[in-house]
Order: sequence, then structure tokens, then C-alpha cells
Amino acid sequence: MILSSSRYRSVLVLATGLLLLGCDLLENEGAGQGDTTKVASLVQERHNEQPGGTGVVVGIVDESDQQTLARGVTRAEGDSVDKHTVFEIGSITKTFTGLALADRVEQGAVRLGARVAASLPDSVDGPGQNEESITLKQLVTHTAGMPRLPPNFGEEPEFESTDPYAAYSVAELHRGLDGTTLLHPPGTAYQYSNFGVGLLGHVLARRSDTTYRALIRDRISARLGMEDTWGELPEGPKQRLATGHRSGGSVAPHWHWRESMAGAGALRSSARDMVTYLKAQLGQAGAPSPLRRAIERSHTTLYDRQGAGPIAYGWHVREQNGHIVFWHNGETEGFKSFIGFNPERDAGVVVLSNVAQGGLDEMGFALLDTVLTNTEGDGQG
Repeated sequence: MILSSSRYRSVLVLATGLLLLGCDLLENEGAGQGDTTKVASLVQERHNEQPGGTGVVVGIVDESDQQTLARGVTRAEGDSVDKHTVFEIGSITKTFTGLALADRVEQGAVRLGARVAASLPDSVDGPGQNEESITLKQLVTHTAGMPRLPPNFGEEPEFESTDPYAAYSVAELHRGLDGTTLLHPPGTAYQYSNFGVGLLGHVLARRSDTTYRALIRDRISARLGMEDTWGELPEGPKQRLATGHRSGGSVAPHWHWRESMAGAGALRSSARDMVTYLKAQLGQAGAPSPLRRAIERSHTTLYDRQGAGPIAYGWHVREQNGHIVFWHNGETEGFKSFIGFNPERDAGVVVLSNVAQGGLDEMGFALLDTVLTNTEGDGQG
């Protein structure tokens, strides 16, 4: 089935734009009251801007201290959000995919420069330009020349624009690869691509003889004790899944992901788990040695965007007020998320919201500024 031009444009706006954005103190382990007040003010301001029936949860790690703050509800007339509430985290999933690659490289299971085509069925003609094959490194850094979405995305008979990834199967992915024309020679430019990182997740799972969801569960989330982080939620976390909302306040359906593109945005998690993930990035979570080494590797610069900031294993890197910050955001039709941290200061933040409303990145960076300033002040004392 061929999409009409108007329908195809609406799919692109939805699926490409997404996946890339009084306060209750739930947990406070040693943070100063002044710090809490500044953070609470930012959380309250964000919640005031959101439509009714929505909520926002913030997790903060500041050296050995951690806080979790929340405001709002899981849905209209629903329970209050808290550190156990589960959200879709969208493109923050890409950092898990990057870590999975770093883990496989650390274990000697794959090479960073390995050709993608070598991990696909012989019947699939992987994209290339000037007879150059794309590599795993190029996929994780968005430099393979892959378009943002597969050329056949949205052509599935079962396609629904409100759940755009649900019908896109592995067979569709392979057909999409056959029909892909690269936007530039591999390794020569940055072009953010859900298609590319989805393909990376698929290739890593194939190389590990498992599924993407099982790979992330076995190699990352289970090893860190993250019991709310899944591609497909078990019954317990599923009961705590918030309802998503569009920016105007209408209820948005949850997104579902086939194996083909899961690596680009399938994961769901809670603030409790994402604080654990944040602490692991900072070397504080007691990760097993092999995973700890993979996390350290995942912070390695793999591509420099010449003024726009380096790219590591899925992480974007920027300088913020003299601090090097690793960060990513995420968005689905009804959720928005942000994570950012500075390893040198042992500080970071995560923000989860059940409304796809702009301004969350700005809030996340403002929170991070506050935390880093406080940490810097403590260091001077």
C-alpha cells in the first residue's frame, strides 16, 4: 500500500519529530534544603505549564546524594506520580542500545568497525554508497547516511498513525534496507536516524542470538537491578504505567514496537530505575565489572560534529557553563523525557513526564545547571 502524500507527511511529522524533550519530595538522601527548594521550584514551574491530568517526576544524583521529586498525577483522577510510576522513555532507549554495543565490543563479541551487512541475512542488500558498507560505529553515531525513517515506513497494511511502529516488522525492515539510498557517504556527516539505531539494535540482537528486549534485559537492566525497565512490561510495572497525553491535554495511545525498530525507542522505565541508570553512568551503582567497563567505554567520543558537540555511544555531548555534559532526550506521542550528567562532578538529572509538551529539555538543562553549581560550590568549601 502506498501512502497518500498528505498521510505520509503526517507520519513523518509524528514519527520523526518524536523519539529524539507545590512539589512532593519523595526521597531525599542527604541533599541540602536549599538545593531542594531550587529544584522544587523548577519542577513546580514545569507542572504548572502542563495540562491537567498529567505529572512530572525528577530524579537527581549529586555526588553521594540523591533526590526524587514529583508533581501531578498518572491520569485524570488517577494516582499521584512517584518514583515507581512507569513512563515511555522514547529515544533515551538509544543510550541503552549504545551501551549494549559498548558491552559487546568490550566482551570481544563484535568490532566497532564491523560491517553491518555481515550481520544480516544474505538475501538483504544493505545500503551503501560508492561501494562503501556502513559499520556499527556509524550507526551508533548517526553518521551512516541513513534517513531518519525507512523508505517504506508507513506502507504496512496494518499501519496506524497513532501507533506508528507497531506494524513495522523485521521483514519490513529488511525490505526497507533494500530500498534505502544513503543521504551521504558513510562516516562523513551526522544525520539523526531512528532507522539507523533501530537497525543497530536488530543487528546486536542477531549477533547475540536473542531479541533486542532480552539483550537489554540480560546485559543491562537486570544486572543493574532495574526492575521497571522493559520493552514489554510484566504485570507489576504495567499496573504502574502512566497514561500519556498530547501537548493539548488529550489522551495519547501508548506506542508499541516490533523487534525491527525497538532499539530506537521501545523502553519504558521509572524514575527509580533511571536514577539507578544515572548512578551507573557515574560509577556509583555497583555495576558488575564487565558492565562498568562497558559504561566507561560508552562515554568515548566516536565522532565530532565540528562545533555541534561530540557523539559517544548513543550519547550527545556538549559543554555547559564549563562542564562537559552527556545527555539525551526522548519523546513519544504521549511522553517526554530527559537525562543528562557530568561524570567529573558525579552529578546528573533525569526528568520523566506523561505529556509530550515542549520545554522539557530546557528544564532538564536548568536542573543540571543547578546541581552542578551546587556541587561546584561544595567542592570549593
